[in-house]
Amino acid sequence: MDDKNTRDNEEFRDWFKSELDRVVEHMLKKRIVAGVAIDATPVWAVPNQILIAKVWPSGQKTQFIWTISGPAVVTDHVAGAVAVNPRDVANHFALKWQGDAERILRTAATPNTDEAARAGMKKAANKLIKDAESLFDMAQRDDIWG
Repeated sequence: MDDKNTRDNEEFRDWFKSELDRVVEHMLKKRIVAGVAIDATPVWAVPNQILIAKVWPSGQKTQFIWTISGPAVVTDHVAGAVAVNPRDVANHFALKWQGDAERILRTAATPNTDEAARAGMKKAANKLIKDAESLFDMAQRDDIWG
């Protein structure tokens, strides 16, 4: 392996380790997982953009949680039973985000929502829609799922 490939692999490894640490910290803070030790493993990634991983309390690997994170998407999670592979979970997240965006937009349209809150909700919903559409398009591509 040449120096560039070695450097690229090291940069990618550093990125996904950092991203996994961030996801685990988020999940502990939100009490999505609990325990003295938490394990996490990357399953699929677009380097420096999207990481799909599995997270579980140590010793309970069968009770894993799918996570997605990275600069190109919102951080989210679902139960491991939702999908059997990263491509299926990507599809699930895309559909979930579409539904989340619709609920946010309905809330924003209620008469008792003030303008500032409405603008913030619309912005969040539009980001979810954009992320969902991009992820769905990716999930349809056979060439990136190996």
